[in-house]
Amino acid sequence: MIKKIKRLKKIDTSSIVNKEFLIKKDGNIEIYYAPFDYINSKAKIVIVGITPGLQQMLQSYEVINQGKSLKEVKDLSSFKGSMRTGLIKYLDELKINDILKIKSCESLFNKNSKYLHTTSLVKCPVFDKGKNYSGANILKKKILLDFIEKNFLEELKTLKKSIIIPLGNTVSSTIEYLNNKHNLKLRCFLKGFPHPSGANARKNIQFKENKRNMKILLRNK
Repeated sequence: MIKKIKRLKKIDTSSIVNKEFLIKKDGNIEIYYAPFDYINSKAKIVIVGITPGLQQMLQSYEVINQGKSLKEVKDLSSFKGSMRTGLIKYLDELKINDILKIKSCESLFNKNSKYLHTTSLVKCPVFDKGKNYSGANILKKKILLDFIEKNFLEELKTLKKSIIIPLGNTVSSTIEYLNNKHNLKLRCFLKGFPHPSGANARKNIQFKENKRNMKILLRNK
């Protein structure tokens, strides 16, 4: 797949969202390849989203097409813009920067990226009727649950001693399901961490509601 991406003369939606990069399909759900294979097995922080969207897919193909590495794909394509700003604010409020002995969690996205692993429940882009998949009923969709248990579960097992940060309720409930079903005994899973998207109107309320429990988990890590 990497060789195919490098051979592309133009990176746009039509050149990458097509049968050449389609991994699996079931009804309206389609999973496409994107080069998010890199796993930082020594990470101390793991941030988990639902699935990359079209924009992240486009950017990841651009990075590979330019001859950069799989690690650089992660570094250059993770949580851009206002979402990253909100995420850093929450992480610093939980004093995760103090745990890592760094000034601010902002540096996790540049000079201290050695501490960070970013991933998704389904690490390849998922489209539902041609649109970015929202995560609705993810555990009831066999094609996605099979993909999660084949791929994301192995990441969790590798990184289960890390601080696991789920972005939103869908990710929280899915990780909780895997933790219970497979007896992972995750040591520091911050259940209830909000999705920092600007579209999430309740994010600050949710953070305040769960902040105390998350800080207790971090203290006992």
